[in-house]
Amino acid sequence: MIKNFSTQNLREVFAEDNKYESFRSLASNLVRGNAIYELDDNGNERTVNKSDANKAIRKVFMEVCGLTEEDLKSKKKRERAERLHGVEIFEIIEEDIDFVINEGWRESEWFNTFVEYKSHALGDANAFIPPTDKKYLIIGDVAGDHHDITMQQFAEGQEFMVECKDHAVKIGKDIDLVILGRYDYTMMINKIAEAYTKNIQDMVFTAVYAASDEIPASAPLKITGELNADLKGEFDELIENVEVANDSEVVIMGTKTALKRLNNLTDVKWIADSQKEAIANSGRLGNYEGTTLMEIPQRLKIGSFEKLIPNDTLLVMPIRNDRFVKLFDEGETQIYEITEKFQLNDDFQTYEVHRSYGCKVILGQYFGRWDKE
Repeated sequence: MIKNFSTQNLREVFAEDNKYESFRSLASNLVRGNAIYELDDNGNERTVNKSDANKAIRKVFMEVCGLTEEDLKSKKKRERAERLHGVEIFEIIEEDIDFVINEGWRESEWFNTFVEYKSHALGDANAFIPPTDKKYLIIGDVAGDHHDITMQQFAEGQEFMVECKDHAVKIGKDIDLVILGRYDYTMMINKIAEAYTKNIQDMVFTAVYAASDEIPASAPLKITGELNADLKGEFDELIENVEVANDSEVVIMGTKTALKRLNNLTDVKWIADSQKEAIANSGRLGNYEGTTLMEIPQRLKIGSFEKLIPNDTLLVMPIRNDRFVKLFDEGETQIYEITEKFQLNDDFQTYEVHRSYGCKVILGQYFGRWDKE
């Protein structure tokens, strides 16, 4: 692997033959959870534990910043070195940030079932074609602030693009904490990736609910009322209508609070305690008389305690090959240094991790929705 570094400092740090390749292999395997091996003095292969791997990465970071163990005792020296070389550190680890962000989006069973993901980094074109067997299509276009959603009707089979906008995660002391040994390498990478994963989920789930608002109140696919014995027949018929209209199985989606309202209709079979750990990735909770329940994680709107996802709404969605969420990712993470002193929250340099992406939600006429009122 040949790396064209942006600075002479990085070229000097990795001037030794295979040093960069070894570093990339070590960091890459660490964030992927792969076994790490090295050759001992006798040429025999041995396993490297995670602690030693993180120490090796920390050593490289210190070398890039020109710091010694003695220098670490001085906050002033660390601050100066990290301000000068912080962006260089991110330059050599951007590949791992990209990988973990991409994996975070795709680990969710909900996303694997309902999201069509394309990335410029994978050679994909920003071009999508909606399903051709739907008479009416609604598109919710989200790229910037996830409260700003553009709704429109869309013609069948008409190719479209997803508008992408820049999204940023601000970080500060993370480099310092890794160099001091208080963070390990994977903790820093995961912290960045988790912020992006939450952002994309907020964007997608908000758009899905906004698009479902467009179902005509008179359609046999939308019902309202308190979920109780009197409404059970209508709710069961709603599920059947969506199944028949799409000739497919369906899932009932909603927040955990919304899904719990189904207890008023029947004895819902929730998952066993031993399976709860899997919820974070799978989204599955159990079933309502054989129909799978899939949880949408509740969120708070930015800067408030207002819930982002309604707790009095359930969606009945078909499981089809034409996944209705179209997500395009420009596929490259970029790091920018925030240099204005008045923007800093503390003495350490602040950086912004930027990534560009957007989504469209396409919902045909054949999905269902229940609202309490």
